[in-house]
This record gives sequence, C-alpha cells and structure tokens, in this order.
Amino acid sequence: MGWKREPLEDYEAEQLLEAAADLSPSHHLVVLALLRTGMRADELAHLQSHWVTFDRAEASITIRATQDWSPKSEAGLRMIPLRDPNLIRMLRQHFSQHEELGISRTTIWRRVKAAANHAGLEKRTSPHVLRHTYGTDLAARGASAQFIKQTMGHSDLATSQQYITFSGRRLHQEADQLFS
Repeated sequence: MGWKREPLEDYEAEQLLEAAADLSPSHHLVVLALLRTGMRADELAHLQSHWVTFDRAEASITIRATQDWSPKSEAGLRMIPLRDPNLIRMLRQHFSQHEELGISRTTIWRRVKAAANHAGLEKRTSPHVLRHTYGTDLAARGASAQFIKQTMGHSDLATSQQYITFSGRRLHQEADQLFS
C-alpha cells in the first residue's frame, strides 16, 4: 500500500508535539487533538463544547451535524473516546471559556505546517497525515478494524483494514532495522 500521506513515526509525532507546544497553546491543542482523535481538519474546525463529554471514566467527543455543517458522511457522526489526559485538560480549559474551537480549517492546516517546520520534519505533514498516524497507531496497538472504522468515521470497513495492513508493514520494517 502506498499512501501519498504516510503516517508519522512515533518519534516524529513526539517531535511535532514538542514543536507545537513551543509555538503556542493553540498550536499544541490543534496538533494534540488531531494526533489523539483522528479527526478530520474540518471536524476539528467545527468542534463545539457540547460535543465533548468530560466524564472522568469515559471522556469523549461526539461529532454531530449542525445547522451550517455536517461531516463528510453519515459515518462521520460518531463518538471518539478521549484517553489522553493532556488533551482532556486542554479541551476542558478551552471550553471553559469558549463555546467552539473558533479556528478555521485553513488555520488548522497552517498550525500543523508551522509545527512541522519548527520540528524540522522532512516528511510531508498535514492534518490528514496526523489522521493516518492516529489510525496506524490504533492498529499497532491491536485495535480491530471495526473499532478503527467507528472512531475514525469510515464508511467502509476496507478503509479501516488498510491501517492494520500498514501497521504490520511498519512492524516488519522496525524488526528489520532492529535485527540488521
């Protein structure tokens, strides 16, 4: 499988997060949210406070259509579990003062690009690359194709299966590096 937008390796994702945190809290929130939720840039741009549940045991984002916006497909209407304590803290802080994220899809792209440049990443990095990174990370951790499909909002299970296939390839590449 040859993706045009190859997922980041773990160390690259960490470099990107550190660079985003260096730039500003808003850069950090954008990059962290994309890496830890797999949301599309447009979904993140439309994120509203009432989509987020801060229940300690089951924090989540439930993507919902609004009067002015709807996700890419019906499958995009979904619940995304939140397990990263830093993301939960940052979302809670942001939404204690605002009803919505309040930035455009273009601004999200610019923040991701700025963080990638600041991190010195050579790999093409975009919000969609961070979505691929999330999906691949889920697969590498042993998530089922059905879980990936539901949390990422795929219409087709075959799309989700690609992450499992790709994560297996990454495991073999890593093994080759370790044992050569």
